[in-house]
Amino acid sequence: MSSQAELQAIAAAAARALSAPVAMVGVLDGDREIVKAITGWKLDSLPIAASFAARIADDRDIVIVGDAPHDPRLASHPMVTDAPHVTFFAGAPIVDDSGRFLGAISVLDRTAHIVTAEQSALLRALARHAARELAFEEALHESDERFRDFFERIPEFVMSIGIDGRLMHANQATLDVLGFTREELKRTPLLRVIDPEARDAFRRAFSEVFSSGEAQTVETVFVTATGHKLDVEGSLYPKLIDGTPVLARTIFRDISERKQFEADLGSARDAALEAARLKTQFLTNVSHEIRTPMNGIVGMIDLLLSTSMSAEQQDFALQARTSAEQLLSIVNNILYVSNLEAGGLAPSNVDFDLLRTLQRIVEVMKIGALGKDLHVALVYDKQFPPIVRGNQSRIRQIVTNLMENAVKFTEEGSVVLNVTQQTETDTHRVIRFEIRDTGPGISAEDRLLLFERFSQIEASSTRRFGGVGLGLATARQLVETMGGLIDVDSTEGVGSNFWFTIPFPKQLGARKPIASSDLDFKGKRVLLVDHYPTSRQIVRHYLQTTWEMRVDVAETAEDVLAMLKRDAAADPFRVVLFDDMPDMEPLAFAREVQAREEMGGTSLIYLAANSRNTNEERLRDAGVHAFAAKPVGQGELFDALTLALAHDAIPLARPVSSARTSSPAYVPPEQRKSIRVLLAEDNFLNRKLTMSQLEKLGYVADSVGNGKEAVEAVTRESYDVILMDCQMPVMDGYEATMEIRRRDSKDGRKRRIIAMTANALEGDREKCLAAGMDDYLAKPTRHEDLEKALARAFAAGG
Repeated sequence: MSSQAELQAIAAAAARALSAPVAMVGVLDGDREIVKAITGWKLDSLPIAASFAARIADDRDIVIVGDAPHDPRLASHPMVTDAPHVTFFAGAPIVDDSGRFLGAISVLDRTAHIVTAEQSALLRALARHAARELAFEEALHESDERFRDFFERIPEFVMSIGIDGRLMHANQATLDVLGFTREELKRTPLLRVIDPEARDAFRRAFSEVFSSGEAQTVETVFVTATGHKLDVEGSLYPKLIDGTPVLARTIFRDISERKQFEADLGSARDAALEAARLKTQFLTNVSHEIRTPMNGIVGMIDLLLSTSMSAEQQDFALQARTSAEQLLSIVNNILYVSNLEAGGLAPSNVDFDLLRTLQRIVEVMKIGALGKDLHVALVYDKQFPPIVRGNQSRIRQIVTNLMENAVKFTEEGSVVLNVTQQTETDTHRVIRFEIRDTGPGISAEDRLLLFERFSQIEASSTRRFGGVGLGLATARQLVETMGGLIDVDSTEGVGSNFWFTIPFPKQLGARKPIASSDLDFKGKRVLLVDHYPTSRQIVRHYLQTTWEMRVDVAETAEDVLAMLKRDAAADPFRVVLFDDMPDMEPLAFAREVQAREEMGGTSLIYLAANSRNTNEERLRDAGVHAFAAKPVGQGELFDALTLALAHDAIPLARPVSSARTSSPAYVPPEQRKSIRVLLAEDNFLNRKLTMSQLEKLGYVADSVGNGKEAVEAVTRESYDVILMDCQMPVMDGYEATMEIRRRDSKDGRKRRIIAMTANALEGDREKCLAAGMDDYLAKPTRHEDLEKALARAFAAGG
């Protein structure tokens, strides 16, 4: 490799080491800086006033500047004060063996960086390498008059080789290193001092020099007089007389240190990959170990909340559940970041309903803002289609992390998610997501640490607001993996605007989202009974404006029954949404509707003012299809309508992996008693919890403690649905599933198998489905999630 190529490689390595866009190797020459190599920009030289090397000429060690506009050495630099507005500078002085300052490696960026000790050490090593390369370059360009003197003095190995391969001349460095006298080398063909394993490659390169008349770069191994092997690299230059090569001049340099560095780097890379693999495996195990008891904690609190308690006890239980969910959120964030760092989050692009996804996030954030004078809202550009193709889980994670951050730090005012189209090409739309808040704002200095992992603006914030500093770092990493940009605009005392942009490919035709309902609400007739004006106005807005449904309003049960009967034949109501009515109890009203044959196609949704005092089981038995707790959010209302109208959906052929996002059908209580369920779970507390949940849901279930027992149980009994834990002793859930599937193929049947696993890393769901499972539930498993999964199994013929 030529010196120029080496210097270019050094510049590229410096930029890569600090993840910066620009790096250059510059040498001071009178009133300018000669740019020997550069990446990111195109420059040949800089005037001394614009030289970065000149600014650190008095330094002899690494110079790191994170805020160039306020650094006395760089504040007046024209590239700092004007475009391109350099903010970050890292300089590594290039000093020759005598201590003379030659120039510098300069690394530049418009955003700040945190430079580690390892990165500083690498810059120093690159600067030493650059000093050697500059010396080598100077040697190659030395004038003929001074060549012989220089030839004898330089540390590189300089030789002249005849066409017969014999050494005609060698400088003193060659003699010193190889340990031969000049006379001994002249009597010996050069191939004799080359390692036998490298001779063929050297012979081919040597022959090519004389056959083509062009220089050749070669890497080989010298063997000294004592048998020591030396890795060298250099070039063979032909000496031409009348156009005919008569000898070859060679300049080799010792690259043993570099070879050792490369070997160490390879070992370090292998060790890092192994460490990443072991960490991912460790996190998988930690996930299971933490989430397994969390499943028991959250599940038991759910069961506790369904029992009769005093108001104080209910408050204690709700606070316990909130704390458990916060702990689970922290664990999930740590697992998500670590798996992303290990390269475990592969792209997963599907068609999904972006508007619906964002609405659900905002509804959750409204709950998080309870107790504050805070307005949480979504503004979505209606010109942009709601269905997009992309990685739904990553978009959800980014928006959730940014909105959680905004809600956490904003005590009053508003947090608004604004989604607009920024630019458009023939193939893509670039969408801009903005999360604006009226919080305390962020200073310019604090912004430098904002997206760094495990860091928060100040220690007091950690104590006041909680968190481990992962949310914004995760958001930045996820945005960058999707080819987007993320930043924040903020003014102290006014608020902040966190924004990011993502390019979405344009859809070639109309598509149905995988991650959304197959139902079309448009045009369906709905009867609404809600005695609270504000609530009625909100629900009617969702029904009429958002989903374009036809809405009628009634006040009493008598009016509802009359309207249902009147229009049953001509234009029936598909759904009745009702709260407590003055003239009839909800339970009696539901039974009355179901008792009338002409109203059999009407679904009921109960708007519960106090969900804790609502006996959902009795209301379901009476014919209520779905429930929505007041205050009713758009996402919650959407789910209730989906459940109530599930029998209107047109079944679509879709992969099993999307089954979890489909709308579950409702399983009548009498039907549940005929469905046999087997639970395979080795943890006693989780087995007790899940069996209690199944009993409350009205299913008949048996349980076993490992996969082997599950296989034996399905051999003896005919189970419709199997809830399969993945990590169990004797035989795990994956192996048990594959064995059951093998037996199913012989019997011509297919039981529904639902994975119940504490593994939370991305890819675990796919692993379950690949093993032959039909659906997936991540622990902790909530009562409602289990109910929906069993409903999906029933709808699929389980």
